[in-house]
Amino acid sequence: MSVKELLVQADVAFSKVYPDYRKLMKSFMVGVVATVMDMAVLFLLISNVDIMYLFANIVSYHVGMVVSFTLNKTFTFKNTYDKYHYQFISFALVAYSQLILTTALLFVLVDMVFGHDTNTYVMISKAIVAFVGFVYAFIVNKSLTFKIFK
Repeated sequence: MSVKELLVQADVAFSKVYPDYRKLMKSFMVGVVATVMDMAVLFLLISNVDIMYLFANIVSYHVGMVVSFTLNKTFTFKNTYDKYHYQFISFALVAYSQLILTTALLFVLVDMVFGHDTNTYVMISKAIVAFVGFVYAFIVNKSLTFKIFK
C-alpha cells in the first residue's frame, strides 16, 4: 500500500468519526503557533521583566489572541467576511472567557498543585491550561464566531 492510499484511507476514516476533522487539525496547528507566541512573551515577562506570572499571563495572552484570530480567520476557516471587527469582537469575547478559565486554572496549578511559582512550574502549568483552553475555544468559535459571521 502506498503512502497516498494510506492517507486517503485515513482521511475517509477520520471523516466518518468527525467530518470537520481537517478544521480541527488546522485549528490545532494555529493553536500551537499562538501558544508558542503567548508562552514566549510570558517567559520573557516573568524571567526578564520580573512581572508576577498572573499579570504576565494576561499580557502575553493578548499576543496569542491576535495571532490566533488572524490565522483562524484566514487559514483554518478561510473566512472572507469583510466586517472583521464584528468577528473579532465575538472572537475576543470567547477569548476573554477562555482567559478567565485558563488564568484560574493556572493559579490552581501553580499555587495549589505545585505550590511554587518558579518559571518552570509556571511554564508547565501554562502548557496544560493552553490545551484545555484550545478545546474550549475551538468548540465555541467553530459554532459561533466563524459560523454566524460568514
